[in-house]
Parts: sequence; structure tokens; C-alpha cells
Amino acid sequence: MKYILPIIAALQLAPLPAADVPARRPNILFIIADDASSHFGEAYGCKWVKTPHIDGLARKGLVFDNAYTPTAKCTPSRSAILTGRNPWQLEEAANHQSQFPVKYVAFSEALGQSGISVGGGGKIWGPGSALTAEGKPRTFGFNEEGKGKGFETFLESRPAGKPFFYWFGSHKPHRNYKKDSGIAAGKKTSDIDRVPGIWPDNETVRRDILDYALEVEGFDEQVGTLLQALEASGEAANTLVIVTSDNGMPFPRSKGHNYDISNREPLVACWPAGIAKPGRHVTEFVSFIDLAPTFLELLGVDGAKAGMSPITGHSFANLLRGEADPSRNSVILGRERNNAKARPGTTSGLGYPVRAIRQGDFFYIHNFAPDRWPCGDLKLGLKDTDGSPTKSLIDELGEGDRFWQMSFGKRPQVELFDLAKDPDCIHNLAEDEAYKTKAAALREKLFDELKKQSDPRVLGNGDVFDNYDSAGNKKPKQKGAK
Repeated sequence: MKYILPIIAALQLAPLPAADVPARRPNILFIIADDASSHFGEAYGCKWVKTPHIDGLARKGLVFDNAYTPTAKCTPSRSAILTGRNPWQLEEAANHQSQFPVKYVAFSEALGQSGISVGGGGKIWGPGSALTAEGKPRTFGFNEEGKGKGFETFLESRPAGKPFFYWFGSHKPHRNYKKDSGIAAGKKTSDIDRVPGIWPDNETVRRDILDYALEVEGFDEQVGTLLQALEASGEAANTLVIVTSDNGMPFPRSKGHNYDISNREPLVACWPAGIAKPGRHVTEFVSFIDLAPTFLELLGVDGAKAGMSPITGHSFANLLRGEADPSRNSVILGRERNNAKARPGTTSGLGYPVRAIRQGDFFYIHNFAPDRWPCGDLKLGLKDTDGSPTKSLIDELGEGDRFWQMSFGKRPQVELFDLAKDPDCIHNLAEDEAYKTKAAALREKLFDELKKQSDPRVLGNGDVFDNYDSAGNKKPKQKGAK
């Protein structure tokens, strides 16, 4: 009975209109997948991935249609979440497998300093090296460890009467997958309504996608376990639950790159006592750098007083209240060094520097070093794309094949895509005379904003990202593009 009553209470609680959103600080449960694109079931119109627990949250909450990570690799993406700053504003933390600078305080550390009960389980930040000023492993304020019953234990042991923040970082749907696990679970390749045009539409690729789908469904089961513990605690009504992912799916031209499938992430929010007009889709653009200021605002914490560097993101608490925000009409993205291994005599230790902007239906990409290979030195096996049946298939097609070129080939300095007509970002419009004015305007807007953010890449000091130490690796010896 003690488990049933809280569930009934949560279900009976009527959503509040915007004007009546309570001043009481909420609890926050932040759940993040590892390497999932927008395939969270019904919430995103994906019929071949079954996510009933996330679907339930979406029906009672909000679905963000345009949520973006500023960079599609887990370490810098999570750095942006923790600090509210874009990766290129975080020195070493712009890179994958980096060393996280001591001076940048995370929002979770600020919450803990302010008396909020902070806990976490699973993957928080990394891979990389994060140390305190004393050289000890840095927890970012997440002192609760453990799997399975970690959240349940946290709920039972936290101080009574205080709001809490809990981060659960799943390792799903990160590779490796058991080959044909999707087929073994009863899935059919014919269930997939569309294979993105960047990969061959054949049995190998479809089976690989089904294996990925099974892992996303496993993530949804983890979400269900967390929600069950939350309901049993009696805290569900006043808890903001956010479910998202750190970067795009681990397939060629997705994870680690700068296209819509790479950076646009699923994001579902549910807060029965605080979200106005539940069941709606939010079309405004939000970035992962907006998460930290949202959490700080809702919990009434001043990040600056806790030592946080100036936050670039903006709270989207107004969107939870049902207010329109026409200022949210664009989002800025980028990429630096993903491959940590520096090899003398090669360019393997150099990054593939990119900055991009999505505004309206247009996606503008500026590749600062088009002479480099986007997935790393070819002699080392395209290290910046996770191994998979899809990768192997495309690699075997060879450099003369269009799928190989889309996944691994060199790219022009400027790319421009109309997502309304070309959601897979295949047809580059940058050299089309009809779009030259649009490309120029987006470039100006992008570079103006990056200059305001003191981005070394646009200020002529982009080499700094290639020369930062990696976690446990030597510095690259060559310099990169400015």
C-alpha cells in the first residue's frame, strides 16, 4: 500500500496553469543516455523503438523538438551540461578524452554548496581525467555511487525536507552491441520506416539499427526503474524529470560529427506540479548549455556565488511555464579534437575543427581545416567513428563510393543544408548562387556570436585545442588550422 498511495496521488494531481506554477523548489531527476539520437519511441514518432516509460513522461510533460548538444561527443557534451558554457569556452574540456580544468565549477557543485542534496549514479563525465586542485579524483559533487538500487538508496538516505538533484548516466545505447540481438529479440528489419540516406539501405545496416534500437529500449527500462523508485518515495509530483542523451547514435557521420543526426537530441521533461499545458511539443531551440542555468534557477541557487564561471546558456524555465520565447530561434554547435592519440609524423593527434549554426530550417557548417580527414588519419583506421557492421560495410565500399565519401571523405570549408527538404544533410547548397546570401548571413551571425564568447578558433588561436594535453597522452607535435 505504501507504494500505491504515492502513485495515486501523483496521477490525481492536476497540471497547473502557467500563472499558478508553485514557488516551491522542485526536486530534479536528470536521466541521460549514452549515444542516442532522436529515437525515443512515440514521443519522436519512432514506431520501431518501444519506449513506454519515456512515452508516459511525454504525455504528462513536454517533448522538445529542437534540443541540441553543442558538440556530439560525450566528454565535451557533458562538460557543457555541467558548466553551462560551450566547449570552446572550456579550454582542454573542448576535446574528447580531455583533462577537465580545475577552475571550472560545475552546477552540481554549486547546488551542493547551497545545501541541495546531490547524488548520482552511472556515467557522469568522461572519458577523461578530472582532478581536484589537490590532485584527487573529482566527483563534480556527485558523491552517491552505485547501480541498480543507487537511486533508491539515495532517496532513503537524503536529508528530509530538502530538495534533491540526482543524475543517472546510463551506458546505453553505447556500443558494443551483441550482433543481431535485435533480430533475436523478435524485431524485424521491415519495421524500420526509413534508413537515413547517409547509409546504404540494406540488411546489414538495418540489422545494426535494430541492435541499437534494442539498447535504446534497455535504456527505457532503466528509466522505468528510476520512476518506480521516485513514485514510491512520494516525491513524484514535485520532481522535474528530464530524459535526454549526450550525443547522436554511434554510426558513421553521426556521433562525433556536426550534422543534425549528430547534435539534435531527444529531450523529454515531466513535472506534474510545475509544467503548464502538459502534453505539448516545444519547438523553440534549446542547447545543453541551457540545462545548468535552468537547474540553478529552479533550485534558487546563484552559480556565481559558488564560483561558477559566467554561464553562456539561458534558463528555459519559461518554456516549462508555457510561455513562448521567440528569441530562441537558433543554436550554435562545434567540434574540436575527438581523437586523443597523437602519433609523430601523422595528423592523428589533430582535431577536425568545426563551428555551425542551426537557424530555422537552415544548417550552416564551417569546417576550419578542410584539408584534414574528418574521422582521423586514414592509416589508423578512421578512429573517430565507432566500430560497427555499418562502418565496416561502408569502409569496404572504398573511397570511390558516395557513402564512403559522406561518412569518411574530406569536406568543403562551407556546408549549408535546408533541413525542411534535406533532413539527412546530404545536398550541400553552399555553392548554389540562390543560397549565397543565406550562407553569408549565417556565417556572420555565427562568427559574431563566437567572438562574443571569446572562441579561440575564430580569434586566430585555434591551435590551442590541438596542443592541449589529453588524458594520459602526449601533446600533438603539429599545429592545426586557425
